[in-house]
Amino acid sequence: MRNVPPEPFNYAQRVGRAGRRRDTPGLALTYCRRNPHDLYHYEDPLGRVIHGAVHPPRLRMTNEKIVLRHMVAAALSMFFRANAERFRNVEHFVGSWEQPSATADLRHFCSRNEDMVTSLQRIVPRSMHDQLGIDDGAWIDKVAGLQSRLADVEHALCADFREMKLLREQFFSDGKDRQVGQVGRRLRTIADEPALNFLSRKAVIPKYGFPVDVVELETRSEGGRSSGVSLQRDLSQAIAEYAPGGKVVANKLEWESCGVKTVAGKAWPVRHYRYDSARDFEQWNEGDPSASIGTRKYLIPEFGFVTPMFKKPNEPRGCAQRLYTTRPFFQGFGEDTQPETKDMQGVQLTKAMPGMLVILCEGRNSRGFYICRSCGTHMASPKREHKSPVGAACDGTLEQFSLGHELVTDVVRLQFPQLRDEWQAYSTAYAILLGSAETLDVPNTDLNVTITGSSVQGEAAIVLYDNVPGGAGLVAQLEREQIFDEVLDKARERVSGNCGCDSSCYGCLRSYRNQFAHPYLDRRWAFDILQVVEKSDFSNGQQWLRASPNSFR
Repeated sequence: MRNVPPEPFNYAQRVGRAGRRRDTPGLALTYCRRNPHDLYHYEDPLGRVIHGAVHPPRLRMTNEKIVLRHMVAAALSMFFRANAERFRNVEHFVGSWEQPSATADLRHFCSRNEDMVTSLQRIVPRSMHDQLGIDDGAWIDKVAGLQSRLADVEHALCADFREMKLLREQFFSDGKDRQVGQVGRRLRTIADEPALNFLSRKAVIPKYGFPVDVVELETRSEGGRSSGVSLQRDLSQAIAEYAPGGKVVANKLEWESCGVKTVAGKAWPVRHYRYDSARDFEQWNEGDPSASIGTRKYLIPEFGFVTPMFKKPNEPRGCAQRLYTTRPFFQGFGEDTQPETKDMQGVQLTKAMPGMLVILCEGRNSRGFYICRSCGTHMASPKREHKSPVGAACDGTLEQFSLGHELVTDVVRLQFPQLRDEWQAYSTAYAILLGSAETLDVPNTDLNVTITGSSVQGEAAIVLYDNVPGGAGLVAQLEREQIFDEVLDKARERVSGNCGCDSSCYGCLRSYRNQFAHPYLDRRWAFDILQVVEKSDFSNGQQWLRASPNSFR
């Protein structure tokens, strides 16, 4: 291994690939780079990596997106039993490339099948029947409606197939026999994919991976054949890994994204946005007159990314480097929603409720990327001329965008007193994050945190959220007084100085995910804020006992 994995379970997964043959020992050799993460684990590899605790994943059984995927699987199961020929491959499943009928046929089947309703009533938690329309028939639109996930992937699939057919016709008319054969093989690859593989790969039905906002880097190797790899990522991760210049290694080859995938007849969601040093975030839909000239734009690559057509991938010369980071911003709670706030030891805590986080990859120095709306080609720096991912000259205009993902999940907002400086707020936020993970006995990757403006002018608030679409019921536990008390205790303990560092280290505030903030985090700032809470006495109705910002120093 050329680096230290992020978590003990990543290490277990990697070393588990060695020594699988009988009577053949496996050797795991880990090289530690000279960065804070690797050097921290180098000091105690047994305790922190090899014997590190691996927590089982947790989820909430009432997560709407997960339940809906299981509903789709149940509906398709009955549909395929009644229409066995549609199960053979993608070509038979869609029915026609020009006028696909898979979604419409499933919808018709659902509307006439009473057994399916009975099955869904048994499968879906009773508390979600009204929400998903199990009893009144509204569930059919969610499973096979025009706005369903199945309808979207069917449209994209058939648009790809038709695009390839037009490209083959163009090559034929130009006398490019080799390219005609390559495109033909690509068409056969699309058509012959097993229906079940396709539905799982496109996250229409459940698969072993938990993330539900999944996109794919579509690999199109030389010769038009399938590459044999499936490079799927949660969208919040994909916008950094598949951004211009980013490379991933799979199947002993190096794959590089060359563009954002386009789908004929559909446009990417585009938003205008701006934020300040307090992370007050505002956004507007494209075309909204409220968006000022000075705002930036982000694009949501909901159809995924693509590699160059017919280009043979290189063999890797080393570990693929991640060039960019992402940063979450709190966009707010739902429209016309007034969150309920409660006082918890003087901290103003909003009760857990759905909120939207915007995760942005803004490129180097927040300059964004250049993307062509016509063909999807992306690049870090603009060029006068460019080619499309299929290698044809394109006269489209390059526009400057960040790459974004909108995550709707459970959120709690915490407002501490005198939380003013941006990095003071982040230091306190990561103490709360790590204290929450320890209290709830979950990996800290199951949660995430950012900061936003507060109701008090010049002060910041902390936003703690479940790091999974739809929420997992984790942050909601902070509403309980006993749990919140323990979170504060664990957070204070982390920043009390037991680690012995001057500002921050992996023993207090640092983690693999917050490397962007390592130079600025300071446990003493967090200790000052958390000590104020500890010293407050609300049993007698007293006000805050405000410590000076540098009292701990």
